[in-house]
Amino acid sequence: MTNFYTVSQYRPKAEKSPPLVYYSGSKPPSSIKGATHLSLYDYNNRKLEKKQEKQPWSALFNDKKEKKSPQLLELRGLINQGNLCFANAIFQSLVFCQPFYQLFIQLGRELPFSFNKTPLLDATIMFLNEFRVLDDDDIQLQTGEPFTPTSIYDAMKTYNRFSQIQLGQQEDAEEFLGFFLDTLHEELLSISPRLKPRTGTTLHEWFDGLLPTDQPAQADDGWLEVGHKNKTLSTKSTNTQESPLTKMFGGKFRSVLKTPGQKDSITLEPFQPLQLDIQPDNIHTIEDALINLAQPETIHGVHSSSKQGPVDARKQVTIDTCPPILIIHLKRFLYDSIGGVLKSNKKIGYKSTLNIPNEIISPSKRPAEGLNYRLFAVVYHHGQSSGSGHYTIDVLRQNHKQWVHIDDIVMDLLDEKDVVITHNSKQNNNYDDKVAYLLLYSKI
Repeated sequence: MTNFYTVSQYRPKAEKSPPLVYYSGSKPPSSIKGATHLSLYDYNNRKLEKKQEKQPWSALFNDKKEKKSPQLLELRGLINQGNLCFANAIFQSLVFCQPFYQLFIQLGRELPFSFNKTPLLDATIMFLNEFRVLDDDDIQLQTGEPFTPTSIYDAMKTYNRFSQIQLGQQEDAEEFLGFFLDTLHEELLSISPRLKPRTGTTLHEWFDGLLPTDQPAQADDGWLEVGHKNKTLSTKSTNTQESPLTKMFGGKFRSVLKTPGQKDSITLEPFQPLQLDIQPDNIHTIEDALINLAQPETIHGVHSSSKQGPVDARKQVTIDTCPPILIIHLKRFLYDSIGGVLKSNKKIGYKSTLNIPNEIISPSKRPAEGLNYRLFAVVYHHGQSSGSGHYTIDVLRQNHKQWVHIDDIVMDLLDEKDVVITHNSKQNNNYDDKVAYLLLYSKI
């Protein structure tokens, strides 16, 4: 059968770059010199993609603003070629993260590929385009052919931070997710100059209005903030460049240090993901772990200039900014001086929705209507060791009607009751090798 090849018309052509070619076979055409190997929608799906209207970027982060139902994607398994289950679980979580999917699909329409400058960004676009948009709202388990995200692995080879990942060696899914998002963040910052001439807006302008605008301008040496009874506070902030990904996944802590005889010191620090300690005996649910995060802590030996010596200071951490997509990392791997790194299989309760307790949000940032999230992915770790085991994932499909369990290429439909964990005090000592490790939520 003769394959159909055509130069893409809906993507802008990069200057001094080889032509972009669509093909329906498994290999790029050898007769076209310089053809780029792209695994994108086939010809028929390309027609459908051209008809899709662009959504405002702010709609990607707020379900209340979305007028259309999210596109339902075909389910496809990812082939595990050497203990890469940790990567497969992370890739699937991003496929089912609606803002992430729409961001990169939109970037794929606006910009040409530039594999020498943004290899991981372009490979991610290629990967997401492997998931066909379904024509109807059928929620039955209809799966496409499993595949290996080779383009992503090839792109990762150009970065030293991924050099430790080797076939046959188990890696930490949370650490891998951080490396992956950090690399995409850096590449996104580099494309803004390429974007404005084509769209008339910078990358940041696409996401105007997503972050709070009532914070004072940040400076390297901090600013003065007025607190209780007009008392001035010394406030500092970690200065980081923002991209759509930091706006999507990143939040900020507010750390307040109260030292006798000195002005209160406030530090704003970014977090991505939100890491929660689950080991204390009083922690049985996600909400318990969140409240524990904001418990005041006594810091001994803090120098006070007015007291001319060390004093006991009081430190409290609250959440100053919550991201549209909240990633919660349950800290299960602990270091023991005798046994080394050990895994905790403690059961932690969580529901399909999460209400962030007001007491852990900075007082000036507490919303009147509350801060609510919907669970859409759970990454599990199976096994007793941090250096071995297996990762699987439960995902909520884009229409919010069906949960699916994905174990590399094996998929099973689930009821919501099979995903959530209801805390029961009698289950405190009930340990299993399958436990939630990462929880991904979208803001409602």
